[in-house]
Amino acid sequence: MKRYKALLITGASAGIGKEIAYALAPQTDNIVLVARRADKLEALAKDLSVRFGVKAYALPADLSVSGSATQVFDKTIELVGRPPDLLVNDAGVGFSGEASEIPTESEVKMITLNVESLMVLCKLALKPMYARRSGVILNVASVAGFQPGPYMAAYYASKAFVLSYSEALAEEARPYGVRVLTLCPGTVDTEFHFFASSKRGYLRNLLSSSPQSVAWEAARAILLGFPERIVPGIVNKAVLLAERLLPRFVVTRLTGKFLDPRK
Repeated sequence: MKRYKALLITGASAGIGKEIAYALAPQTDNIVLVARRADKLEALAKDLSVRFGVKAYALPADLSVSGSATQVFDKTIELVGRPPDLLVNDAGVGFSGEASEIPTESEVKMITLNVESLMVLCKLALKPMYARRSGVILNVASVAGFQPGPYMAAYYASKAFVLSYSEALAEEARPYGVRVLTLCPGTVDTEFHFFASSKRGYLRNLLSSSPQSVAWEAARAILLGFPERIVPGIVNKAVLLAERLLPRFVVTRLTGKFLDPRK
């Protein structure tokens, strides 16, 4: 008997989201895969169905459009006949450059995707989970959520929201038997850097993790029940510890030097 009846996962067409789908497919009866690229979702749904015998559904949607999260949740219930008992909010995007130069419309859509849609899906999922006294939500934040990020200011701020919101929800949900986990990866070898127009220097390549390793750490935490905050990799853990010991303005200055697209 599989552990979960229905998994809803956003950002499932590539990277961490795709690898989490593979990691959790053996544990669920139904998977609803959400992203913008229909062809990649359909190919993934077919592969998951063949490999694991899971009912996998491709649900193309643009979660950077306000209101789309509610439509996705309603369609998930229509497809599988019930609300998800496992929700993975992986969809996210970022932009690199000086805040005054990044198009406002692009960052507004980013906030809708990274913040609004994630929050809406959490709120919609929590009510039926509370009623059943079971369920798991995994929100993908980032080590970026722990400090300001010059040259990626809005992205870092959006991940700070995800981190704070998820940890607050975890405390609220605990009496209902519902778990809210937060995944905080560092640099991961995905398409994110291409879409963000951020440069991958030697140091960032050295610190980069594979999406498979990050996904397996997330899946293990979901299945084992701990930890609630998942920071993959010893280096990332060490960096976060060092940041606690430094004045915040020093951390901000160093982060700016690390992210400066001119260097």
